Formats: sequence, structure tokens, C-alpha cells
Amino acid sequence: MDRITDRKLKNKKFRKSEEAILDAFFLVRNYLSTQKITQAAHISRSTLCRHHGSITKVPINYEIYILKRYQKAIRRLIKKFPIKQLYRRTLIFIIANKKIIQFLHQFGSHNTFENMVYCLKPKIIASRKVSDDEMFKIYAKEVTCVIEDWAQKGYKIDDISVVVGKIMYLTDTVRARLNPITSKN
Repeated sequence: MDRITDRKLKNKKFRKSEEAILDAFFLVRNYLSTQKITQAAHISRSTLCRHHGSITKVPINYEIYILKRYQKAIRRLIKKFPIKQLYRRTLIFIIANKKIIQFLHQFGSHNTFENMVYCLKPKIIASRKVSDDEMFKIYAKEVTCVIEDWAQKGYKIDDISVVVGKIMYLTDTVRARLNPITSKN
């Protein structure tokens, strides 16, 4: 059962509680405890448990939620658009969900951007720019670093073209750069 869904977030009371929980995490930062979070969010312990199960599940639930939203958005576009447009739309998606992405980057597993790149794997493999899984793993990490650098600089919408340009450079040169590393000697 998904703890967070778009349908649940349409409920004003649910959404208000979720916004308070996220704000509370940023507010208490280093002193994460159920008591501190519920006090900062002005919610009861039972509300937190009803929404997430426990304080440790909040980042996990949000990562599941954001990746499902991303997969749903990309699934419709992956066959229609070239890789460059998919990355542009990925960055726009990140900006649209900036608060959750920042939350995941600070309190989550730090794999959110890489997981997003993995959602594009079928398109990238089909482009024949990446020849095998080992090469794709390295490529995904490179692209993730570019996205993380952009995020650390403030998620500026004006920088999207530059970031996509860097990603496309990595994409277009991946075989030349990584084939010697990944080929079996």
C-alpha cells in the first residue's frame, strides 16, 4: 500500500499534514525524533504513524512516491521524445517537485537522481550509445553528478539548457570514453 499518492495529496487535510511533516524535517534537521517532528509539524504521533508508519519511513515513502510520479510522467514521453528532450523534462520535473527532491537529497538515500536516469535506460540503450550494463552504470553515475551539481547551485531553470548540453555531451561520447574501461581484456 502506498503511503503517499496524488489522490491522497488532493485531500486538503492530508496535504497540509504532509507539508507540515516535510517542513518539520527541515526545521529539526540534526535532532530527528518522532517527538521533535510531531511537535514541529503540530501533528499528533498517530497522524505521523497513519501517514508513514514511523519517522524512518518518511524518506522511503517520499522516494517511492516521487519515483512513481516520475515513471508515470516519463512513461508517456519515452517513446515520443529524443533523449535530449527527456532530460529537459526530467529537470523540469525536478524543479516542479523541488521541495520533495531537496528533502530526499538531505534525508533520503541520495539515489533519487540516479534512479531517474535508470528510468530512461530503455531509451538510452535503444539509442545504441551505451553498449552494456556496466557502461550504463558508469554513465548513470556521470549524469547523476551533473544533475546533483545543478541542484546544488539552486535548481535554476535558466541553467537547464546548459545542464542538458553537458548530459548530451556525456551521452554522445559515452562509447569513446567508457568502452576501453568496460571492455574485457
